[in-house]
Amino acid sequence: ESNIMDIKLSKMQIIYLGNICKKGWGGYSKPSDDLEEMVKNGLLTKEAGPFGDVVYRPTNKGRGYINS
Repeated sequence: ESNIMDIKLSKMQIIYLGNICKKGWGGYSKPSDDLEEMVKNGLLTKEAGPFGDVVYRPTNKGRGYINS
């Protein structure tokens, strides 16, 4: 299990993650590399949305990253 502080995010990823944590979810028309990388890092989960979109939700690890 990698240490949360070992995960390096770009400014854009931190903005995405912050917004998703604030709202509790984030809907996007299609996956982006920035978001997919955070799914791989265990900061977000990803599921198919109701409108052919993609819904990302923060994990506890993702919330911890923003709150740290």
